[in-house]
Amino acid sequence: MSKLVYFVDDDHLACRLFERACSNMPYRCEVFHDASSCIEQIDDQHPDIILTDLNMPGMDGFELIEAVHRTDPSLPVIAVTGQTSVERAVKAMRQGACDFIEKPYALDVLKDSIDRNIQYAELTGNSAPEEKSDYGMIGESAEMFRIYRMIDKLGSVDCSVVISGESGSGKELAARAIHTAGNRRNEPFVAIDCGSLPDSLLESELFGHTKGAFTGATKDRVGLFEAAGKGTIFLDEIGNISSAMQAKLLRVCQENIVTPVGSNRDVPIHARLISASNRDLAEMVEAGEFRHDLYHRLNVITLPMPSLAQRRDDIPLLIEHFIEEFSTRHNLPARKFSDVQMNKLCQLPWKGNVRELRNYIERCIILAEGETLDEIPPPTADTKCSDSLCGDFISLSELERQHIRQVLAKVNGNQNKAAKILGISRTTLWRKLNERDQDNQSP
Repeated sequence: MSKLVYFVDDDHLACRLFERACSNMPYRCEVFHDASSCIEQIDDQHPDIILTDLNMPGMDGFELIEAVHRTDPSLPVIAVTGQTSVERAVKAMRQGACDFIEKPYALDVLKDSIDRNIQYAELTGNSAPEEKSDYGMIGESAEMFRIYRMIDKLGSVDCSVVISGESGSGKELAARAIHTAGNRRNEPFVAIDCGSLPDSLLESELFGHTKGAFTGATKDRVGLFEAAGKGTIFLDEIGNISSAMQAKLLRVCQENIVTPVGSNRDVPIHARLISASNRDLAEMVEAGEFRHDLYHRLNVITLPMPSLAQRRDDIPLLIEHFIEEFSTRHNLPARKFSDVQMNKLCQLPWKGNVRELRNYIERCIILAEGETLDEIPPPTADTKCSDSLCGDFISLSELERQHIRQVLAKVNGNQNKAAKILGISRTTLWRKLNERDQDNQSP
């Protein structure tokens, strides 16, 4: 049977033109002059795809897209409008649109978009995928399904992208997914945390340096922009760089060249640039803290990552994945949480997002002694918890102390090995040990 296409537009002429276009294509077509009528009809006769205008009286196209994907994230919706702008396209994609077509449209472009997005919906099935194995991203919530669609779309273009979201929400994972989804997938993916380095070191890391450029520069070094080749360079926490570095990065974006420190030779670069920030760059621009010209160079498209609180339906799935991961890694039994404990975990705020949840599950796996993961050591006497949900939970600071002690014991006190296992630097481990000792000496 031919595919059923819904077309929504308050312009009667546009509807007639679309019906005429569909007569030359292998589709059945239903037209609606308002979004409400379309939504009412979906339950009775489920379409394969919906095309909607964005500017309509009453419920507009943005609201229609959001309503459809709130109830059925797998149903593809294409935004069609005569008022094309990057901002409108991004907003439509955020609401869940799978594509954006400008009026007047060419019939081959229209058919290609319909065919491609129907095929994609059929390949992904009737619900959001549990895990995007190609991307390493886990989640089946409507919020994550929107992220998958955006990543697929961004993989097919080659523009600069800013990934926004709270710390620990998976911004680097999303950047890697965009890289994997595109035609640069076989080229390098290079990531750097811009917020953790001073200007002099960051400039050297990004642009490279020549021998003798500064004390300790004993040989020439290729910068990360050049090392990325035709791949992708990911600048994390871009909002934390100084005004001076912003100016230098703007030149890179404008001219696609870098100048190594200590050199007068310009080096052409070819990498795609993806940035991320847990700060609102637009607000920083308004406050004069971030260059507006650099912002617009970087922010062709924004990919907003949801916090874990915005995708609580994914928490059980993430917990299951982390239990399997860390039980295997540490060669420990794959224990489970009780239903009561799982419910508590799903209601906790998780201010650190997926990263905090992941670290917590690893600690539970390592410290568990009973048959279930809720049988972890009880809170110590000095542990304070104001959240009514804490119950039998141990504080994160105490869990970290216990985890460090356990790892140190397993490596016979070797701090270098312990730091490697913990995924932190030797300096950070020393600082945490020092903090622990100071806490133990506190009255």
